[in-house]
This record gives sequence, C-alpha cells and structure tokens, in this order.
Amino acid sequence: MSAGQANSTRTIAVVIPFFQRAPGILFRALQSVFAQDLPPKTMIKVYIIDDSSPVPAEAELSGLAPVPNVTVQVDRQPNSGPGGARNRGLSLAEGDGADFVAFLDSDDIWLPTHLRDALQALDLGHDFYCCDNSREGAFDLFSQDVPLLADKGRALVDRATLLDPKGPVLGFAAHALDDEFVTGYLSHTSTVVVRASRIRGLRFDPDLRSASEDRMFWLTAVLSGAPVAISWRCNVICGKGVNIFFAAHDWNAPATLERIGCQLLFAEKLLRMTSMTPSRSAFARDRARTKRREYSFLFLRTLLRGRRPPMASFWKLLQHDPLLPLRMPPLFLTVLCDRRPQARQF
Repeated sequence: MSAGQANSTRTIAVVIPFFQRAPGILFRALQSVFAQDLPPKTMIKVYIIDDSSPVPAEAELSGLAPVPNVTVQVDRQPNSGPGGARNRGLSLAEGDGADFVAFLDSDDIWLPTHLRDALQALDLGHDFYCCDNSREGAFDLFSQDVPLLADKGRALVDRATLLDPKGPVLGFAAHALDDEFVTGYLSHTSTVVVRASRIRGLRFDPDLRSASEDRMFWLTAVLSGAPVAISWRCNVICGKGVNIFFAAHDWNAPATLERIGCQLLFAEKLLRMTSMTPSRSAFARDRARTKRREYSFLFLRTLLRGRRPPMASFWKLLQHDPLLPLRMPPLFLTVLCDRRPQARQF
C-alpha cells in the first residue's frame, strides 16, 4: 500500500446476485458482510442485484443492525442469471469508483477476517485474491478436492512467494498461473476479491448462463496479467440456496442439458482465444470432445423420450460448430454402447 493509499479511504464493492425461494438466506450472507473486521479507513458498499427473486431482496434487509462503514444498495432487474446480475453490480461499482470488488453468492457467508486477509494480500502487489472454502455435504476443504491445491499448495510453492505462513498465503507473479487457471477451476466465486482497475470493462459472459461464466471471468483476468494471491485459510462457508450448477445433475432435468451445453460452449470459446498455447488448446479440445459427447447423448435422449430439449445453448453452439447436429447421432451411440460406469458420470 502506498503512502497516499494509507491516508485515504478505500471502498470495497461487494456484488451479490440474488435469486432465492426461501427467506433468511440473504440475511445470513449480509450478516457476515456486516461482521467483517476491516482495516482502518475501509468502506464497504454492497450491491444486491435482485434478479427477479421470488423472495424480494428488500424483505431480507429488515432486522439488520446498521454498521457505520457499510452501505447497501438494492437494484432489481429482469431475470438474467447470476452472471448477468454480477455484470449489473460491476457496472454500478465502476460508476461509484470502487477500489476493490468482492463477490459473494447470496447463500454463502464470509468469516469475519475474509476481507482483511484479502486486502493484506492485494496490498502486497497482487490484483486477484482467492481463498479456501467449505461446502457441507460436498467437501470439508475445497483445496483438498483440487490436486493442484492439495497439501497447502505443495505443487505450487516452487514458483510462489510466501506472503504469510499462516494458511499459508502464497503470491504469484503475473502469468505464473496462466496454464492452471485455463485448465482448472481454482477459485469459488465467493472467495474472490479483485482490484477494480484490473477488471474494468470485463464482464461475465452471458452466453455461459448455466455454467463456467465465473471460470471464464477469472481466467480472463489472470491472462491479462493479474498477479495472483491464494490463501489456504478457509474464510468462506458455502450454503444451500438456489444453485444453478449443483442443481443440474439429474439426466431428466432440462437444467442438466443446459449446464453441459454451457460447459461445451466454454471449451469452444477457449479454443478461439488468442492466448491459447498448444497445451491449453489440447486441454480445450479434449474438454470439448468430452462435453460434446455428453451433450449429444442427453439431447437425443430427451428427444427420444418425447420431450423438447432446451434450446438456448444449442443455438449458441451452432455458431461455433455448424455440423453439431450431424455429429450428435454417432456420439449418442458411442455413449449408449459404452457400459463403463465412468462413461456416464455426468
């Protein structure tokens, strides 16, 4: 932090997309924001983007005790998905001149030191920060489910600077983790805090409404040259509200087909990025092959069962692969004839 920064008030914009069917979920998330142990001269402005939620955001604000350094703004919009809601929050934050942007899903909560820890790492010259998290019923620690992050980042220490042994917290120079962010999912949304100037003008891809829009955002920011800090402190607890991704794994649910369609579209978009190296392109091609097979199987399975499949992703995929309808029947048969259990784990 420079001397000028130390003498001026800094603002963290907290962007919360909101669409929930049960009351009390957003209230808990906001309580965790209000409970943040902030450094001096730090303000929080919360942007709640009510994405036409069945439970109105305003109803969740009553009963919250005011905090001097926290303000809340609610903005209601037609439903556009979490990425579209975050984009609205980013526009508001940019217009208000925020110094940092923190993302929080409405069913997640922060531990009180989350933002303080993030600012400490960002003030050491980093632009992108993320930390460990837990999700009841899925994983105790996200890092232990990701081989690259397991064992406190042992696989990464040779290219990192130790920022704090407690955690630990590791810092990485610009482009040191480009390959890892392209080929892996390293940061859950509610753990991410970024320097606002680094992501000015960057937005979540509305085409990837059902999956991978956050991953595309993170890797685009990192590929632009953002130095990254990763903390192994578990400062985020993920909840169980409405979740487009985790709710889309039933083969009979249209949302599952849309999820896989967006994952295929993500791979197709990766292949067309100018920053793709041979190894990154190989990853994207393999990802596209896998998701194309899964998508084709579920799409034709839906038709054969007399139901109309959702078409939002289909039309977007045709722009990248006009021959997709011709590829689908043989891919369907490939999955149908493959009796290995792992062949149908999607």
